[in-house]
Amino acid sequence: MMDNNLLDRLSLGDKTALEEIYRKYRAPFIQFALKYHSDRNQICDIYQDVIIALYEKSIKQKLHLSSGSLKTYLFSMGKFMLFTRLKKNATTDFIDSNDHNIFDGLVESFEFIAEKDPQVVLLESAIESLGRKCQELLRLFYYEEKKLAEIQEILEYNHTDVVKSQKSRCLKSLRESIELKHNNR
Repeated sequence: MMDNNLLDRLSLGDKTALEEIYRKYRAPFIQFALKYHSDRNQICDIYQDVIIALYEKSIKQKLHLSSGSLKTYLFSMGKFMLFTRLKKNATTDFIDSNDHNIFDGLVESFEFIAEKDPQVVLLESAIESLGRKCQELLRLFYYEEKKLAEIQEILEYNHTDVVKSQKSRCLKSLRESIELKHNNR
């Protein structure tokens, strides 16, 4: 209920709601993200990006929490941003969980994992099975809401029609992957 109140206030442009969300989830997010990456400064930058994205989506009235949990939404978005950034920076070191016993059981301590909608898990798994270029194209189009011309420039395609057809192919592959994973449950 408290999250709904915060989100309602946020969608009305209440900056104090944004500050409350920021303070409430910052430390748990950092602890969670340290499971995947050791650079605390980069994790803090990503958390800032997550909060900005949350604010922009709420102002545009495009924020829909299918899981019903703001924490789940923030952590999922943050994990996606972290992995995207780590893939771009291939020189970044991942933490080997075998070398860092202090992280044992950390993820299990967050209730959001148990709350994760099976359809969200299925979708995440299907997205991960796509190639890097498809993942990036779909992220730019759907998550960052870039126009085809912007995507053409970013991904260095020759024409927007190429972007459009590639997006169509990526979506088809995504649908097929979802169907396959759904049928293999």
